[in-house]
Amino acid sequence: MATNAEIIAVGSELLLGQILNTNARYLSMELAEVGIDTFRHTTVGDNKERIAAAVLHACAHSDIVIITGGLGPTPDDLTIEVLAQLFAVPMVYDKETFEHIAWLFRRAGKPMPESNSKQALRPAGSSILPNPDGTAPGIIWTVPRQLLKTAGIRHPRRTRLIIALPGVPREMTAMWKATARPYLEKTFASRVIWNCKLRFCGITESALAEKFADLLQGSNPTVAPFAGRWDCYLSVTASGRTAAEAQQLAAPVVAEIRARGELDLYGQDDDTLESVVGSLLASQDRTLAVAESVTGGLISHRLTSQPGAVAYLGLGITAYDNRSKSLLLSVSERLLDRYGAVSAECAQGMARGIRELAGATFGLAVTGIATAKGDTDDKQIGLVYIAVAVDGNVTVQKRTYPPVWPREEICFCSSNDALDMLRRRLLQ
Repeated sequence: MATNAEIIAVGSELLLGQILNTNARYLSMELAEVGIDTFRHTTVGDNKERIAAAVLHACAHSDIVIITGGLGPTPDDLTIEVLAQLFAVPMVYDKETFEHIAWLFRRAGKPMPESNSKQALRPAGSSILPNPDGTAPGIIWTVPRQLLKTAGIRHPRRTRLIIALPGVPREMTAMWKATARPYLEKTFASRVIWNCKLRFCGITESALAEKFADLLQGSNPTVAPFAGRWDCYLSVTASGRTAAEAQQLAAPVVAEIRARGELDLYGQDDDTLESVVGSLLASQDRTLAVAESVTGGLISHRLTSQPGAVAYLGLGITAYDNRSKSLLLSVSERLLDRYGAVSAECAQGMARGIRELAGATFGLAVTGIATAKGDTDDKQIGLVYIAVAVDGNVTVQKRTYPPVWPREEICFCSSNDALDMLRRRLLQ
């Protein structure tokens, strides 16, 4: 019988919407890769009775219970205390953990508050999971059947595994990778899940589903379409006795998608447009200069976030007003007077000017309207022109985004379309 799990997120800030629960999403994906099914997500506030009720329900229905949050030093951090009370076991002082926490404070040159000493306590019978990135240790606990009965679970057929992890995503992820996941892989994994995401742009989720409808009917591997913020992807998932076996099962389907995806397929898994464009420029030994108006430097920012961008990105200029377009990018004042700053002609001039100024292989330019202040009768919010200059030729594309979109969304999608336009040009 397949092993199943439940994830409990503890924290009133989650219920208030002050913090997004990214831990549950991350853990669900990780559990799936190990071959463990996630049956339920629960979010509960910092309340002893509600936490206890959530843990009790999870233990009654799931083999593995993973709790995130409530491990800190403050009075509202209740997870460890609740677990000990629920299963009627004493709290045990862990000297090694206390010394490690004290060392962290000494290393930081700060006195350790007395409240942090509570983080060295654990329920009797549980083991500490070291925190490689913070003071809050986790625990892992195989709860015996007798303790489950004591808590009120009738006729438990087997033990339950409880794993408590910090709520801070960075700390939770580090602890999960270092200790919890390896333990689960060794103890529970009978089937291994392999997954990849093949990423597309310039095509909608519905069109993607129609294009690959024949592949969506499989059972192992499975193929499913998903929509992202500005792109979409096909998720390919296969299971096998080993990761190699699962990947081998998925390989023909992945190859088929790649063959049929053509230029709309831009990457896989964690690829982004900026990382793909950067890799193409670097591999082709070509350089780029960027002139931005409507996006305000966002394209340059995305490109420079990639390691090694200095090899291919020579210059980025944000030229908002007509004077800067004229002085820096050599866009003629006569052209600006005749066609306006938001025009195909201006985008062409900006792309050509930035390329010549930087001596780059490519010049990429974007100009448009993202707020009502630039709105006119014939040019409305959402109008954007993108241009790519190379080898004396300039290509321009017009985009019209919904005028009801917020400024940030228009700017972000403009940067996406600009990077995608350049990507497609690099692949020609």
